[in-house]
Amino acid sequence: MSNNHSKIRQTIHQLEWLIQTDLGHRGIHHVPGNNLCTFCQGNLYRAVEFLAENPGIEIAVATGFFIPMANPPAPENDGPPGALFMARGLNQLGYSVQLITDVNCILPLKQGLQLFANEIDLIEFPLGDESANQFILHFFRDRQNLKCLISIECVGPCHTESTFLNQTQQPSKKELERFKLSGPRELSGECLNMRGISVSKYAAPIYLLFNKKNHRKSIFTIGIGDGGNEIGMGVIPWQIIADNILSGLGGRIACSVPADATIVAGVSNWAGYALIAGLYLYLNRADELAELLSESTESELMAIYFRTNSAVDGKLGNPAMSVDGIDWQFHLHIMKLMKDMIRLN
Repeated sequence: MSNNHSKIRQTIHQLEWLIQTDLGHRGIHHVPGNNLCTFCQGNLYRAVEFLAENPGIEIAVATGFFIPMANPPAPENDGPPGALFMARGLNQLGYSVQLITDVNCILPLKQGLQLFANEIDLIEFPLGDESANQFILHFFRDRQNLKCLISIECVGPCHTESTFLNQTQQPSKKELERFKLSGPRELSGECLNMRGISVSKYAAPIYLLFNKKNHRKSIFTIGIGDGGNEIGMGVIPWQIIADNILSGLGGRIACSVPADATIVAGVSNWAGYALIAGLYLYLNRADELAELLSESTESELMAIYFRTNSAVDGKLGNPAMSVDGIDWQFHLHIMKLMKDMIRLN
């Protein structure tokens, strides 16, 4: 490995450490040395490397986490900005990109595509299992060149006893008893929010796209999340999520759907920004990042969500110039730090 490539790899690892700042106190690295971040460490680079080594491939980016209890009921504003940024960044590099969400979460993506004027397809995934199965059949049949699926802040089903046993492999009696006590119990297999409440009837089963049984093994999957209940988190042992999430509900909400590269972040949007920043650095196109990752453009998108009530702060439960309870100015600071790290590489 050349000195320059070693430096690029180190910078991408530093980007990963930056986005794992847990300002929202979720608990993603609560237990030193044995947490969501340490288990997935290096996956940002792994995802960047896959994309860089497969130029021009077809990619689908899924997002959308609807909050029915919000005022007004709306998708959260963590996920859509990161998905839109990834789609724009990948499109600019020559990848064929499409966005996927459901009817409850489609407006923020439509607004973003109008703002950025990119020729990116927006696909609506249907609600309901029966419609979903038909959709998946046609989706993969019609996309023979699809090579990568990315999920960012997209809810997935929690564990059942079967998925727990599958993942843990010969758990001790004590471990199984703990799962039965601290796991989802009567909500097994449901999609749960951070409060442990089922949102399954509001969320299309987009996670079915990421099930290896439903697609070609050659498709590389990337899962991005910040709380343990998102698509991709199924790669992390249930016990680790149960031990770390500070709400005490980690064992209840832990998603059972894995990904080939799961990226854990303090805020999911940050991982979307970092993935593209790392890719541009890897491809020696870092000078283009300053214009792409524009604080003013991202602020305009967030202001549209705020003015139109089309997306809400997931922690506050209402429209706000904040994400996950964190003031928007801090998100702008994260973007600036990313660009400085890339520029100084």
